[in-house]
Amino acid sequence: MKKIKKIVLCITILTGLLSFKLADTKLFEFSYPKRDNTTITLSANNFNKFTKEWRGEDYYYYSESKDGIICSILYYKLNYEEKRSLVDAPKIAIGGPDISPAYPFAYFSNYSNLKKYESNVENWGKPTDNFMFRQNDITEFQGIKMKQKHMYAYFMADKDLFVNIHLSKTDFTPTDSTAMRQILSSLTKKK
Repeated sequence: MKKIKKIVLCITILTGLLSFKLADTKLFEFSYPKRDNTTITLSANNFNKFTKEWRGEDYYYYSESKDGIICSILYYKLNYEEKRSLVDAPKIAIGGPDISPAYPFAYFSNYSNLKKYESNVENWGKPTDNFMFRQNDITEFQGIKMKQKHMYAYFMADKDLFVNIHLSKTDFTPTDSTAMRQILSSLTKKK
């Protein structure tokens, strides 16, 4: 009986691995132009090309998958005052490191335009990791009922460069949530 369970488990795992491989997963690279050590990668399927644009000193990537998942990546360039208040002051207060995903995590979580609409909030990751994460649902926006999932990853690419990776989907399903979570778990800092 135990042997049969092991065989079934092995077949299930192999089938899952093969279906993941067959899903045409692509590796995407993102970086802040002309800045070393800012490159991150993520693996995803159903995305084609990402658009890129400067927004002042910030750099922005955007794409929508064939199944309606939106992915945006914002390299947010801190000015001198922002660096002092968002990185230097907390670093001194907690005796923290120069670079940590906790700094962009705190900033983007606290100053989100959607903060008052967020429910089912979940945070994970450690300040010592390369990335910290959060997710939430939006069930109502300005009195309009909706069903929207948001997932985020936060990364600090340099002492003055926050990165916000944002995935969202309207009318999401559990399968969409799983796909979004897999995208976030594929994130790596390129060395």
